[in-house]
Amino acid sequence: MEYISNTQVSVIPDPAEKRAIRFRYNMVGLILIINTFIFNVVSRGMKIVLEAAFGKEFWTDFTEVIFSCGMPILAETVSIIIGITLLKLDFKPLFTREGYTGGTVAKLVTLSVGLQTAAAYIAAAITAILGFFGLEGATVDLSAKTSLSGNLIMYFYACLLGPVLEELLYRGVILQSMRKYNERFAIFLSAAVFGLMHQNYQQAILGFLVGIPLAVVTIKSGSIVPAIFTHIILNTMGTVCNCWLQYSAPDLFNNMLNGDVMTAAEMITPEALIPIICIFAYRMGFMLAALIVGIIVLVKGRNMRIPTPAGKARTWPVFITSICWWIVFASYAYLNFVQPFTM
Repeated sequence: MEYISNTQVSVIPDPAEKRAIRFRYNMVGLILIINTFIFNVVSRGMKIVLEAAFGKEFWTDFTEVIFSCGMPILAETVSIIIGITLLKLDFKPLFTREGYTGGTVAKLVTLSVGLQTAAAYIAAAITAILGFFGLEGATVDLSAKTSLSGNLIMYFYACLLGPVLEELLYRGVILQSMRKYNERFAIFLSAAVFGLMHQNYQQAILGFLVGIPLAVVTIKSGSIVPAIFTHIILNTMGTVCNCWLQYSAPDLFNNMLNGDVMTAAEMITPEALIPIICIFAYRMGFMLAALIVGIIVLVKGRNMRIPTPAGKARTWPVFITSICWWIVFASYAYLNFVQPFTM
């Protein structure tokens, strides 16, 4: 017998407990299915309806931004509400001011920005390898729009509302629902689905790498606030860098956005050198700082709790029999690794 969450249980769960655990896992998977369905199927249906009603000229920079920001807001909000209701989650304890300091957020931001840079290099290497074999995936459009109002809405979502909603869903609903028996399992699972929900391998790499420290700090501090602040800072800093490069060297930016590194290198002008050097120095500085922070954390040995045999028996063996999660990963596999190469 072992104790899990102050409850004495047998190492191997009996059939009734397995069914109860599997049901909960399936409910978490169902929330992700609903999120994916709204973001992909419902959004495409709405786009068809709007085009039928107003014509293709309906899509201006402004309406495109409204739609591209509105659908994730709808998908994430509905998923969060359903998750809280179905799983009977209490989010109030996650907004505690205790358990973390400004230093916690500073370390988390440093580590996350460093991982953001590492993810960008990994994605660039993968793009180059795919290009060698004649494969080209859909690129992520991070460019500013011509409409001022559209830009303001896009930046409000990308730099503020989006990070809040994503943290509530992935470090809130998903992480908190899966951590009861095995915290390490919950950390890596929540990071994986956070990366895959972006639906392109470039951001999937970033989401997974950054999702791990965000989840670790959320569990250690007992608060989701550090993760929210870090996510906001991370997206804002990335947006500032993109805008600076786009407005100072638009041709260079567009070629980099499309993955054409060789052409982009030929377009480096004296005017573009200042933002390039500054952004490079900023990213390399954070990578070095992130390496130092990571080493310190590892040396201190502040790792998550080692899962017990009872905890292990209640995660993977039951999880792999949860049908909703097979649907989740099949959908993500198609959206991340098939659809981008067939559009």
